[in-house]
Amino acid sequence: MLISHRAAASGDSLVYSFSFGDTTKYDKTLTADIDLATSPGSVQLASGETKNLAVGSRMRAVYTGSFPMTGGNEPKPDTTKMNAEKLHDNNYYTYVDFTTPTNVGASVKIDLQVIRKVNRIVVFGLGNIPQSFGLRPQAFSYYAGLDSNRQSRIFQEFNNIDSARHTAFISDAQPVRYLTFVIDKLDPKNSTVLSEFQIFGEGFVTEGNYVSKIDSTGTAKSNFAFVHLNADIPEGTTVGVEMRTGYTNVFDSARWSAWSAPVTFSSAAAAAAGGKLFVPEPRRYFQYRLRLYTGNLATPKVSSMKIVYQTSLVADSTSAVVSPQEVPVLSPVTLTYSIDAAFSGTSLGIDTVTIYTPSPSVVQAVRVAGAAVPYTFFPSPDRMTVAFPTAVTTTGRIDIVFATKLITGGDFPSEMVSRSAPWNPQSIDPVKNSYGTSWSIFTTGVPENPLVDVRVDPNPFTPNNDGRNDATVIDFSVANLVKAKPLSIRVFDLTGRKVRTVIETISGVNPFFGDPRTGGKGFLWDGRSDDGTVVRPGVYILQVALDSDNGGYVVSKPVVVAY
Repeated sequence: MLISHRAAASGDSLVYSFSFGDTTKYDKTLTADIDLATSPGSVQLASGETKNLAVGSRMRAVYTGSFPMTGGNEPKPDTTKMNAEKLHDNNYYTYVDFTTPTNVGASVKIDLQVIRKVNRIVVFGLGNIPQSFGLRPQAFSYYAGLDSNRQSRIFQEFNNIDSARHTAFISDAQPVRYLTFVIDKLDPKNSTVLSEFQIFGEGFVTEGNYVSKIDSTGTAKSNFAFVHLNADIPEGTTVGVEMRTGYTNVFDSARWSAWSAPVTFSSAAAAAAGGKLFVPEPRRYFQYRLRLYTGNLATPKVSSMKIVYQTSLVADSTSAVVSPQEVPVLSPVTLTYSIDAAFSGTSLGIDTVTIYTPSPSVVQAVRVAGAAVPYTFFPSPDRMTVAFPTAVTTTGRIDIVFATKLITGGDFPSEMVSRSAPWNPQSIDPVKNSYGTSWSIFTTGVPENPLVDVRVDPNPFTPNNDGRNDATVIDFSVANLVKAKPLSIRVFDLTGRKVRTVIETISGVNPFFGDPRTGGKGFLWDGRSDDGTVVRPGVYILQVALDSDNGGYVVSKPVVVAY
Protein backbone atom coordinates (compact mmCIF):
# COMPACT_ATOMS: atom_id res chain seq x y z
CA MET A 1 0.00 0.00 0.00
CA LEU A 2 1.01 3.62 -0.50
CA ILE A 3 1.70 5.30 2.81
CA SER A 4 2.01 9.07 2.45
CA HIS A 5 2.29 11.74 5.10
CA ARG A 6 3.35 15.34 5.35
CA ALA A 7 7.11 15.69 5.83
CA ALA A 8 7.31 18.44 8.45
CA ALA A 9 10.80 19.54 7.46
CA SER A 10 10.19 19.70 3.71
CA GLY A 11 7.48 22.31 3.18
CA ASP A 12 4.89 20.94 0.76
CA SER A 13 6.73 17.66 0.14
CA LEU A 14 5.13 14.24 0.50
CA VAL A 15 6.66 10.85 1.29
CA TYR A 16 6.09 7.38 -0.15
CA SER A 17 7.22 4.77 2.40
CA PHE A 18 7.66 1.03 2.11
CA SER A 19 8.86 -1.77 4.39
CA PHE A 20 10.24 -4.94 2.83
CA GLY A 21 8.54 -7.07 5.42
CA ASP A 22 5.65 -7.10 2.93
CA THR A 23 6.72 -9.76 0.42
CA THR A 24 3.66 -9.37 -1.83
CA LYS A 25 4.71 -6.07 -3.38
CA TYR A 26 7.44 -7.13 -5.77
CA ASP A 27 7.39 -8.20 -9.42
CA LYS A 28 8.46 -11.86 -9.40
CA THR A 29 9.10 -11.94 -13.16
CA LEU A 30 11.67 -9.10 -13.02
CA THR A 31 13.25 -9.79 -9.63
CA ALA A 32 16.35 -12.00 -9.79
CA ASP A 33 19.12 -13.31 -7.50
CA ILE A 34 17.45 -11.87 -4.39
CA ASP A 35 16.82 -13.59 -1.04
CA LEU A 36 13.78 -12.47 1.00
CA ALA A 37 13.60 -15.46 3.33
CA THR A 38 16.93 -15.74 5.15
CA SER A 39 16.57 -12.37 6.90
CA PRO A 40 12.79 -11.71 7.11
CA GLY A 41 11.92 -8.08 6.52
CA SER A 42 15.06 -7.43 4.46
CA VAL A 43 16.18 -7.70 0.85
CA GLN A 44 19.61 -9.30 0.42
CA LEU A 45 21.61 -11.09 -2.28
CA ALA A 46 21.02 -14.76 -2.99
CA SER A 47 23.66 -17.37 -2.20
CA GLY A 48 26.29 -17.61 -4.95
CA GLU A 49 27.69 -21.06 -4.31
CA THR A 50 26.13 -22.46 -7.49
CA LYS A 51 26.84 -19.37 -9.61
CA ASN A 52 29.55 -19.60 -12.29
CA LEU A 53 31.87 -16.74 -11.36
CA ALA A 54 33.68 -16.97 -14.70
CA VAL A 55 30.71 -15.37 -16.45
CA GLY A 56 31.28 -12.00 -14.80
CA SER A 57 35.08 -12.10 -14.97
CA ARG A 58 37.67 -10.63 -17.33
CA MET A 59 40.23 -12.94 -18.94
CA ARG A 60 43.45 -12.40 -20.85
CA ALA A 61 45.74 -14.93 -22.55
CA VAL A 62 49.48 -14.33 -22.08
CA TYR A 63 51.82 -16.09 -24.54
CA THR A 64 55.42 -17.01 -23.72
CA GLY A 65 56.05 -18.24 -27.27
CA SER A 66 54.55 -18.18 -30.74
CA PHE A 67 50.96 -17.20 -31.52
CA PRO A 68 48.44 -19.30 -33.45
CA MET A 69 48.73 -18.18 -37.06
CA THR A 70 46.35 -17.87 -39.98
CA GLY A 71 47.11 -19.57 -43.27
CA GLY A 72 47.44 -18.02 -46.71
CA ASN A 73 50.27 -16.36 -48.55
CA GLU A 74 51.08 -13.99 -45.71
CA PRO A 75 50.33 -15.72 -42.37
CA LYS A 76 49.57 -13.45 -39.42
CA PRO A 77 48.48 -13.99 -35.80
CA ASP A 78 44.94 -15.35 -35.62
CA THR A 79 43.40 -13.01 -33.06
CA THR A 80 40.17 -15.03 -32.95
CA LYS A 81 42.14 -17.87 -31.32
CA MET A 82 43.81 -15.56 -28.78
CA ASN A 83 40.78 -13.87 -27.22
CA ALA A 84 40.45 -15.29 -23.71
CA GLU A 85 37.08 -13.55 -23.24
CA LYS A 86 35.72 -16.50 -25.24
CA LEU A 87 36.57 -18.75 -22.31
CA HIS A 88 33.37 -17.81 -20.46
CA ASP A 89 30.89 -17.47 -23.33
CA ASN A 90 29.18 -20.86 -22.69
CA ASN A 91 30.32 -22.04 -26.11
CA TYR A 92 32.66 -25.05 -26.07
CA TYR A 93 33.67 -24.46 -29.71
CA THR A 94 35.17 -21.00 -29.18
CA TYR A 95 38.66 -21.39 -27.82
CA VAL A 96 42.14 -20.11 -27.06
CA ASP A 97 45.04 -21.89 -28.77
CA PHE A 98 48.58 -22.20 -27.32
CA THR A 99 50.99 -23.55 -29.93
CA THR A 100 53.72 -26.00 -28.96
CA PRO A 101 56.37 -26.40 -27.74
CA THR A 102 57.17 -22.73 -27.14
CA ASN A 103 54.31 -21.86 -24.81
CA VAL A 104 55.26 -23.73 -21.65
CA GLY A 105 54.57 -21.17 -18.91
CA ALA A 106 51.86 -19.43 -20.96
CA SER A 107 48.85 -18.44 -18.90
CA VAL A 108 45.28 -17.21 -18.72
CA LYS A 109 44.90 -14.33 -16.26
CA ILE A 110 41.46 -14.01 -14.69
CA ASP A 111 40.02 -11.05 -12.81
CA LEU A 112 36.84 -12.18 -11.03
CA GLN A 113 35.93 -8.50 -10.48
CA VAL A 114 34.85 -9.52 -6.95
CA ILE A 115 36.40 -11.24 -3.93
CA ARG A 116 35.34 -14.87 -3.45
CA LYS A 117 36.47 -18.00 -1.66
CA VAL A 118 37.01 -20.10 -4.79
CA ASN A 119 36.63 -23.81 -4.06
CA ARG A 120 36.14 -25.39 -7.49
CA ILE A 121 37.49 -24.61 -10.99
CA VAL A 122 36.61 -26.54 -14.15
CA VAL A 123 38.57 -26.14 -17.40
CA PHE A 124 37.17 -27.62 -20.61
CA GLY A 125 38.82 -28.88 -23.77
CA LEU A 126 37.61 -28.20 -27.28
CA GLY A 127 33.94 -29.10 -27.68
CA ASN A 128 33.87 -30.74 -24.24
CA ILE A 129 34.20 -34.08 -26.05
CA PRO A 130 36.56 -37.07 -25.62
CA GLN A 131 38.13 -36.40 -29.03
CA SER A 132 39.84 -33.32 -27.58
CA PHE A 133 42.17 -35.57 -25.56
CA GLY A 134 45.26 -34.70 -27.60
CA LEU A 135 44.68 -30.97 -27.18
CA ARG A 136 44.50 -30.98 -23.37
CA PRO A 137 47.03 -29.21 -21.12
CA GLN A 138 49.06 -32.11 -19.76
CA ALA A 139 50.10 -30.37 -16.54
CA PHE A 140 49.08 -27.01 -15.11
CA SER A 141 48.75 -24.91 -11.95
CA TYR A 142 46.32 -22.35 -10.53
CA TYR A 143 47.60 -19.30 -8.68
CA ALA A 144 45.37 -16.90 -6.76
CA GLY A 145 45.42 -13.80 -4.60
CA LEU A 146 43.81 -10.50 -3.71
CA ASP A 147 46.47 -8.67 -5.73
CA SER A 148 47.14 -9.37 -9.40
CA ASN A 149 50.89 -9.04 -8.80
CA ARG A 150 51.16 -11.25 -5.71
CA GLN A 151 49.59 -14.67 -6.09
CA SER A 152 50.36 -18.05 -4.55
CA ARG A 153 49.73 -21.51 -5.97
CA ILE A 154 46.45 -23.03 -4.79
CA PHE A 155 46.37 -26.13 -7.01
CA GLN A 156 48.74 -28.15 -9.20
CA GLU A 157 47.94 -30.97 -11.65
CA PHE A 158 51.01 -33.03 -12.59
CA ASN A 159 49.37 -35.43 -15.04
CA ASN A 160 46.05 -34.44 -16.56
CA ILE A 161 44.45 -37.52 -18.11
CA ASP A 162 40.93 -36.11 -18.54
CA SER A 163 39.98 -35.89 -22.20
CA ALA A 164 37.13 -33.39 -21.95
CA ARG A 165 37.45 -31.38 -18.73
CA HIS A 166 39.36 -31.13 -15.51
CA THR A 167 37.86 -30.20 -12.15
CA ALA A 168 40.17 -28.75 -9.52
CA PHE A 169 38.83 -28.91 -5.95
CA ILE A 170 40.46 -26.29 -3.71
CA SER A 171 40.59 -27.77 -0.22
CA ASP A 172 41.63 -24.64 1.69
CA ALA A 173 39.57 -21.89 0.07
CA GLN A 174 40.81 -18.37 0.84
CA PRO A 175 39.39 -15.00 -0.27
CA VAL A 176 40.77 -14.18 -3.73
CA ARG A 177 39.99 -11.90 -6.64
CA TYR A 178 42.69 -12.76 -9.19
CA LEU A 179 43.40 -16.22 -10.63
CA THR A 180 46.09 -17.34 -13.06
CA PHE A 181 45.98 -20.61 -14.97
CA VAL A 182 49.56 -21.57 -15.97
CA ILE A 183 50.47 -24.32 -18.45
CA ASP A 184 53.33 -26.39 -16.99
CA LYS A 185 53.49 -29.07 -19.72
CA LEU A 186 52.17 -29.28 -23.30
CA ASP A 187 51.86 -32.07 -25.81
CA PRO A 188 55.00 -31.73 -27.99
CA LYS A 189 53.06 -32.52 -31.18
CA ASN A 190 49.73 -30.73 -30.70
CA SER A 191 48.48 -27.31 -29.79
CA THR A 192 46.92 -26.91 -26.36
CA VAL A 193 43.33 -25.73 -26.65
CA LEU A 194 41.10 -24.33 -23.88
CA SER A 195 37.43 -23.70 -24.62
CA GLU A 196 35.79 -22.73 -21.31
CA PHE A 197 36.32 -22.07 -17.61
CA GLN A 198 33.75 -22.48 -14.85
CA ILE A 199 34.60 -21.08 -11.41
CA PHE A 200 32.61 -21.61 -8.21
CA GLY A 201 33.01 -20.36 -4.67
CA GLU A 202 31.49 -19.42 -1.35
CA GLY A 203 29.57 -16.20 -0.82
CA PHE A 204 26.74 -14.38 -2.54
CA VAL A 205 25.93 -13.67 -6.16
CA THR A 206 27.68 -10.54 -7.37
CA GLU A 207 24.51 -8.64 -8.25
CA GLY A 208 20.78 -9.04 -7.73
CA ASN A 209 17.71 -6.99 -8.64
CA TYR A 210 14.55 -6.40 -6.59
CA VAL A 211 11.77 -4.87 -8.71
CA SER A 212 8.59 -3.46 -7.19
CA LYS A 213 5.12 -3.72 -8.61
CA ILE A 214 3.77 -0.57 -10.28
CA ASP A 215 2.47 1.96 -7.75
CA SER A 216 1.22 5.54 -7.85
CA THR A 217 1.43 8.73 -5.80
CA GLY A 218 -2.35 9.11 -5.83
CA THR A 219 -4.51 11.07 -8.25
CA ALA A 220 -2.06 13.87 -9.05
CA LYS A 221 1.08 13.88 -11.19
CA SER A 222 4.25 14.24 -9.12
CA ASN A 223 7.74 15.67 -9.22
CA PHE A 224 10.04 13.11 -7.56
CA ALA A 225 12.88 14.44 -5.40
CA PHE A 226 14.91 12.08 -3.19
CA VAL A 227 15.17 8.44 -2.19
CA HIS A 228 16.28 7.30 1.27
CA LEU A 229 17.04 3.76 2.46
CA ASN A 230 17.26 2.06 5.82
CA ALA A 231 19.99 -0.41 4.94
CA ASP A 232 23.03 -2.30 6.17
CA ILE A 233 25.73 -1.77 3.51
CA PRO A 234 29.07 -3.39 4.47
CA GLU A 235 32.31 -2.12 2.96
CA GLY A 236 32.74 -3.37 -0.60
CA THR A 237 28.99 -3.58 -1.25
CA THR A 238 26.53 -1.10 -2.74
CA VAL A 239 22.81 -0.57 -3.25
CA GLY A 240 21.52 1.34 -6.28
CA VAL A 241 18.00 2.65 -6.75
CA GLU A 242 16.55 3.07 -10.23
CA MET A 243 13.07 4.29 -11.19
CA ARG A 244 10.90 4.47 -14.24
CA THR A 245 7.74 6.54 -14.50
CA GLY A 246 4.63 6.33 -16.64
CA TYR A 247 1.20 7.66 -17.47
CA THR A 248 -0.62 4.32 -17.12
CA ASN A 249 -0.99 1.72 -14.34
CA VAL A 250 0.26 -1.02 -16.70
CA PHE A 251 3.74 -0.82 -18.20
CA ASP A 252 3.67 0.38 -21.81
CA SER A 253 7.00 1.20 -23.47
CA ALA A 254 5.35 3.98 -25.47
CA ARG A 255 4.01 5.73 -22.34
CA TRP A 256 6.68 4.80 -19.82
CA SER A 257 10.27 5.95 -19.44
CA ALA A 258 13.34 3.73 -19.43
CA TRP A 259 15.01 2.93 -16.11
CA SER A 260 16.82 5.94 -14.68
CA ALA A 261 20.51 6.08 -13.90
CA PRO A 262 21.03 4.50 -10.47
CA VAL A 263 21.32 6.48 -7.26
CA THR A 264 24.06 4.39 -5.63
CA PHE A 265 24.86 4.14 -1.92
CA SER A 266 28.01 2.56 -0.47
CA SER A 267 27.29 3.04 3.24
CA ALA A 268 24.34 2.96 5.62
CA ALA A 269 24.88 6.64 6.47
CA ALA A 270 24.80 7.69 2.80
CA ALA A 271 21.64 5.63 2.21
CA ALA A 272 19.90 7.23 5.19
CA ALA A 273 20.93 10.72 3.99
CA GLY A 274 19.41 9.92 0.58
CA GLY A 275 20.13 10.82 -3.03
CA LYS A 276 18.52 12.84 -5.82
CA LEU A 277 16.31 11.01 -8.31
CA PHE A 278 16.53 11.94 -11.98
CA VAL A 279 13.43 10.59 -13.73
CA PRO A 280 11.02 11.90 -16.39
CA GLU A 281 8.44 14.10 -14.66
CA PRO A 282 5.72 14.90 -13.81
CA ARG A 283 4.22 11.41 -13.72
CA ARG A 284 1.66 9.67 -11.54
CA TYR A 285 2.77 6.03 -11.82
CA PHE A 286 6.20 4.66 -10.97
CA GLN A 287 8.18 1.48 -10.42
CA TYR A 288 11.51 1.13 -8.64
CA ARG A 289 14.39 -1.33 -8.84
CA LEU A 290 16.97 -2.02 -6.15
CA ARG A 291 20.31 -3.21 -7.51
CA LEU A 292 22.34 -4.93 -4.81
CA TYR A 293 26.04 -5.53 -5.47
CA THR A 294 28.92 -7.12 -3.58
CA GLY A 295 32.62 -7.28 -4.36
CA ASN A 296 33.45 -9.53 -1.43
CA LEU A 297 31.90 -12.13 0.89
CA ALA A 298 29.26 -9.83 2.42
CA THR A 299 25.81 -8.77 1.22
CA PRO A 300 23.93 -5.50 1.69
CA LYS A 301 20.49 -5.69 3.34
CA VAL A 302 17.66 -3.21 2.78
CA SER A 303 14.75 -3.13 5.25
CA SER A 304 12.78 -0.03 4.19
CA MET A 305 12.80 2.95 1.85
CA LYS A 306 11.07 6.26 1.29
CA ILE A 307 10.69 8.51 -1.74
CA VAL A 308 10.17 12.25 -1.25
CA TYR A 309 8.06 13.98 -3.91
CA GLN A 310 5.91 17.04 -4.64
CA THR A 311 2.58 17.57 -6.37
CA SER A 312 3.44 21.27 -6.74
CA LEU A 313 4.96 21.37 -10.26
CA VAL A 314 7.45 23.71 -11.90
CA ALA A 315 5.46 23.23 -15.12
CA ASP A 316 2.42 21.05 -15.76
CA SER A 317 4.15 19.32 -18.68
CA THR A 318 7.34 19.69 -20.70
CA SER A 319 9.10 18.00 -23.59
CA ALA A 320 12.53 18.58 -25.11
CA VAL A 321 13.92 18.18 -28.64
CA VAL A 322 17.50 18.83 -29.80
CA SER A 323 18.23 19.48 -33.47
CA PRO A 324 19.91 18.39 -35.60
CA GLN A 325 20.27 14.88 -34.14
CA GLU A 326 23.11 13.81 -36.46
CA VAL A 327 26.36 15.81 -36.49
CA PRO A 328 29.89 15.16 -37.85
CA VAL A 329 32.29 13.79 -35.28
CA LEU A 330 34.91 16.17 -33.82
CA SER A 331 33.54 19.13 -35.79
CA PRO A 332 32.22 22.43 -34.36
CA VAL A 333 28.41 22.43 -34.57
CA THR A 334 25.54 24.68 -33.50
CA LEU A 335 22.51 22.96 -31.97
CA THR A 336 19.10 24.12 -30.78
CA TYR A 337 17.54 22.69 -27.64
CA SER A 338 13.78 23.31 -27.76
CA ILE A 339 11.60 22.93 -24.66
CA ASP A 340 7.81 22.97 -24.99
CA ALA A 341 6.32 23.85 -21.60
CA ALA A 342 2.70 24.10 -20.46
CA PHE A 343 1.62 25.98 -17.32
CA SER A 344 -1.51 26.36 -15.22
CA GLY A 345 -2.47 28.80 -12.49
CA THR A 346 -0.80 26.59 -9.85
CA SER A 347 2.51 26.08 -11.70
CA LEU A 348 5.59 27.43 -9.94
CA GLY A 349 7.31 28.64 -13.16
CA ILE A 350 10.77 28.10 -14.65
CA ASP A 351 13.61 30.21 -13.24
CA THR A 352 16.55 28.03 -14.34
CA VAL A 353 17.17 25.35 -16.98
CA THR A 354 20.15 22.96 -16.81
CA ILE A 355 21.13 20.82 -19.80
CA TYR A 356 23.64 18.01 -19.17
CA THR A 357 26.14 17.62 -22.01
CA PRO A 358 28.62 14.88 -23.06
CA SER A 359 31.09 17.59 -24.21
CA PRO A 360 31.75 21.16 -23.04
CA SER A 361 29.18 23.49 -24.63
CA VAL A 362 28.55 27.24 -24.82
CA VAL A 363 25.13 28.95 -24.97
CA GLN A 364 24.87 31.48 -27.79
CA ALA A 365 21.22 32.63 -27.63
CA VAL A 366 17.94 32.04 -25.79
CA ARG A 367 14.44 32.63 -27.17
CA VAL A 368 11.04 32.38 -25.49
CA ALA A 369 8.04 32.14 -27.84
CA GLY A 370 10.37 33.12 -30.71
CA ALA A 371 11.67 36.33 -29.09
CA ALA A 372 15.20 36.80 -27.73
CA VAL A 373 15.25 37.23 -23.95
CA PRO A 374 17.94 38.21 -21.42
CA TYR A 375 19.62 35.34 -19.59
CA THR A 376 22.63 34.41 -17.51
CA PHE A 377 24.78 31.48 -18.64
CA PHE A 378 26.73 29.40 -16.10
CA PRO A 379 29.24 27.18 -17.96
CA SER A 380 30.56 23.82 -16.74
CA PRO A 381 32.43 20.94 -18.47
CA ASP A 382 29.39 18.64 -18.28
CA ARG A 383 26.39 20.98 -18.24
CA MET A 384 24.90 24.30 -19.34
CA THR A 385 22.81 26.29 -16.87
CA VAL A 386 20.63 29.17 -18.07
CA ALA A 387 18.93 31.49 -15.55
CA PHE A 388 16.08 33.87 -16.40
CA PRO A 389 15.73 37.22 -14.61
CA THR A 390 11.94 36.67 -14.57
CA ALA A 391 10.33 33.25 -14.25
CA VAL A 392 8.84 31.76 -17.43
CA THR A 393 5.15 31.03 -16.75
CA THR A 394 3.54 31.33 -20.19
CA THR A 395 2.82 28.19 -22.21
CA GLY A 396 5.06 28.02 -25.28
CA ARG A 397 8.52 27.10 -26.55
CA ILE A 398 11.92 27.91 -25.07
CA ASP A 399 14.84 27.65 -27.54
CA ILE A 400 18.42 27.44 -26.24
CA VAL A 401 21.04 27.72 -29.02
CA PHE A 402 24.50 26.40 -28.16
CA ALA A 403 27.81 25.44 -29.75
CA THR A 404 29.77 22.26 -29.06
CA LYS A 405 32.13 19.67 -30.56
CA LEU A 406 31.36 15.99 -29.97
CA ILE A 407 33.93 13.24 -29.64
CA THR A 408 31.10 10.68 -29.60
CA GLY A 409 27.34 10.88 -29.61
CA GLY A 410 25.35 11.06 -26.42
CA ASP A 411 22.26 12.25 -24.58
CA PHE A 412 21.42 15.79 -23.46
CA PRO A 413 19.00 15.36 -20.53
CA SER A 414 17.70 18.49 -18.82
CA GLU A 415 15.87 19.77 -15.76
CA MET A 416 14.23 23.01 -14.62
CA VAL A 417 14.13 24.74 -11.25
CA SER A 418 11.73 27.14 -9.57
CA ARG A 419 12.92 29.58 -6.91
CA SER A 420 9.89 28.46 -4.89
CA ALA A 421 11.33 24.91 -4.58
CA PRO A 422 15.05 25.05 -5.47
CA TRP A 423 15.68 21.76 -3.63
CA ASN A 424 13.60 19.78 -6.15
CA PRO A 425 14.43 20.28 -9.85
CA GLN A 426 11.85 18.86 -12.26
CA SER A 427 13.17 16.74 -15.11
CA ILE A 428 12.15 17.60 -18.64
CA ASP A 429 10.63 14.78 -20.68
CA PRO A 430 12.24 13.58 -23.92
CA VAL A 431 10.14 12.61 -26.90
CA LYS A 432 10.61 9.07 -28.19
CA ASN A 433 11.51 8.90 -31.89
CA SER A 434 13.52 6.88 -34.42
CA TYR A 435 16.78 7.96 -32.72
CA GLY A 436 15.60 6.57 -29.39
CA THR A 437 14.83 9.89 -27.72
CA SER A 438 14.62 13.44 -28.99
CA TRP A 439 17.58 14.59 -26.89
CA SER A 440 20.00 11.97 -28.29
CA ILE A 441 22.79 13.07 -30.67
CA PHE A 442 24.61 10.71 -33.04
CA THR A 443 27.95 11.42 -34.67
CA THR A 444 28.64 10.55 -38.31
CA GLY A 445 31.70 10.21 -40.51
CA VAL A 446 33.61 7.56 -38.53
CA PRO A 447 35.12 5.01 -40.98
CA GLU A 448 35.38 1.26 -40.47
CA ASN A 449 38.15 0.86 -37.94
CA PRO A 450 40.91 -1.78 -37.58
CA LEU A 451 41.36 -0.70 -33.94
CA VAL A 452 39.19 -3.26 -32.19
CA ASP A 453 37.91 -3.30 -28.59
CA VAL A 454 39.83 -0.30 -27.32
CA ARG A 455 39.46 -0.27 -23.54
CA VAL A 456 40.86 1.86 -20.73
CA ASP A 457 40.77 0.29 -17.25
CA PRO A 458 40.56 1.30 -14.46
CA ASN A 459 38.67 4.47 -15.28
CA PRO A 460 38.74 6.65 -13.19
CA PHE A 461 42.24 5.96 -11.84
CA THR A 462 44.17 7.60 -9.01
CA PRO A 463 47.92 8.24 -9.64
CA ASN A 464 48.66 9.11 -6.01
CA ASN A 465 51.29 6.39 -5.51
CA ASP A 466 49.27 4.50 -2.90
CA GLY A 467 49.67 1.20 -4.73
CA ARG A 468 46.03 1.00 -5.86
CA ASN A 469 44.83 2.09 -9.31
CA ASP A 470 47.96 4.21 -9.78
CA ALA A 471 47.89 3.69 -13.56
CA THR A 472 45.37 2.79 -16.23
CA VAL A 473 45.83 0.00 -18.78
CA ILE A 474 45.07 0.62 -22.46
CA ASP A 475 44.38 -2.57 -24.38
CA PHE A 476 43.02 -3.31 -27.86
CA SER A 477 43.80 -5.32 -30.95
CA VAL A 478 45.05 -4.20 -34.35
CA ALA A 479 43.35 -6.08 -37.19
CA ASN A 480 42.76 -5.99 -40.95
CA LEU A 481 46.20 -4.65 -41.94
CA VAL A 482 48.17 -5.79 -44.97
CA LYS A 483 51.47 -4.49 -43.56
CA ALA A 484 52.75 -2.75 -40.45
CA LYS A 485 51.79 0.91 -39.91
CA PRO A 486 52.61 3.69 -37.40
CA LEU A 487 50.69 3.37 -34.14
CA SER A 488 50.49 6.00 -31.41
CA ILE A 489 48.73 6.54 -28.09
CA ARG A 490 48.45 10.13 -26.89
CA VAL A 491 46.61 11.91 -24.09
CA PHE A 492 44.99 15.34 -24.51
CA ASP A 493 43.26 17.71 -22.13
CA LEU A 494 39.80 19.08 -22.98
CA THR A 495 41.32 22.10 -24.75
CA GLY A 496 43.01 19.76 -27.23
CA ARG A 497 46.52 20.28 -25.79
CA LYS A 498 48.65 17.12 -25.82
CA VAL A 499 49.87 16.25 -22.34
CA ARG A 500 51.48 12.85 -22.90
CA THR A 501 52.68 10.54 -25.66
CA VAL A 502 52.28 7.05 -24.22
CA ILE A 503 53.76 5.18 -27.20
CA GLU A 504 54.83 5.70 -30.80
CA THR A 505 55.67 2.50 -32.64
CA ILE A 506 55.12 0.46 -35.79
CA SER A 507 52.51 -2.29 -35.60
CA GLY A 508 51.04 -4.96 -37.79
CA VAL A 509 48.16 -7.20 -36.71
CA ASN A 510 48.65 -7.67 -32.99
CA PRO A 511 46.58 -8.22 -29.85
CA PHE A 512 47.71 -5.56 -27.36
CA PHE A 513 45.78 -7.08 -24.45
CA GLY A 514 46.56 -7.19 -20.75
CA ASP A 515 48.43 -5.36 -18.02
CA PRO A 516 52.14 -5.07 -19.02
CA ARG A 517 53.11 -5.22 -15.33
CA THR A 518 51.84 -8.82 -15.20
CA GLY A 519 53.00 -10.05 -18.60
CA GLY A 520 50.32 -8.54 -20.79
CA LYS A 521 50.89 -6.65 -24.04
CA GLY A 522 48.75 -3.61 -23.33
CA PHE A 523 50.06 -0.13 -22.59
CA LEU A 524 50.17 1.88 -19.38
CA TRP A 525 49.51 5.54 -18.58
CA ASP A 526 50.67 6.50 -15.10
CA GLY A 527 48.88 9.86 -15.02
CA ARG A 528 52.02 11.86 -15.80
CA SER A 529 52.63 14.41 -18.51
CA ASP A 530 55.57 14.33 -20.91
CA ASP A 531 57.68 16.33 -18.45
CA GLY A 532 57.16 13.72 -15.71
CA THR A 533 54.75 15.64 -13.48
CA VAL A 534 51.41 14.19 -12.38
CA VAL A 535 48.53 15.84 -14.26
CA ARG A 536 45.74 17.70 -12.49
CA PRO A 537 42.56 15.78 -11.63
CA GLY A 538 39.94 15.95 -14.36
CA VAL A 539 38.76 14.49 -17.65
CA TYR A 540 41.30 13.75 -20.40
CA ILE A 541 40.96 12.30 -23.88
CA LEU A 542 43.07 9.25 -24.65
CA GLN A 543 43.56 8.78 -28.39
CA VAL A 544 44.75 5.61 -30.12
CA ALA A 545 45.72 6.38 -33.73
CA LEU A 546 46.73 4.04 -36.55
CA ASP A 547 48.00 5.24 -39.93
CA SER A 548 46.47 2.38 -41.92
CA ASP A 549 45.61 1.63 -45.53
CA ASN A 550 42.55 3.91 -45.72
CA GLY A 551 44.21 7.10 -44.51
CA GLY A 552 44.19 6.82 -40.75
CA TYR A 553 42.04 5.54 -37.91
CA VAL A 554 41.50 7.08 -34.49
CA VAL A 555 39.64 5.89 -31.39
CA SER A 556 39.17 8.41 -28.58
CA LYS A 557 38.23 7.51 -25.02
CA PRO A 558 37.54 9.82 -22.07
CA VAL A 559 39.64 8.93 -19.02
CA VAL A 560 39.23 10.45 -15.57
CA VAL A 561 42.14 11.23 -13.26
CA ALA A 562 41.01 11.49 -9.63
CA TYR A 563 42.58 11.64 -6.18
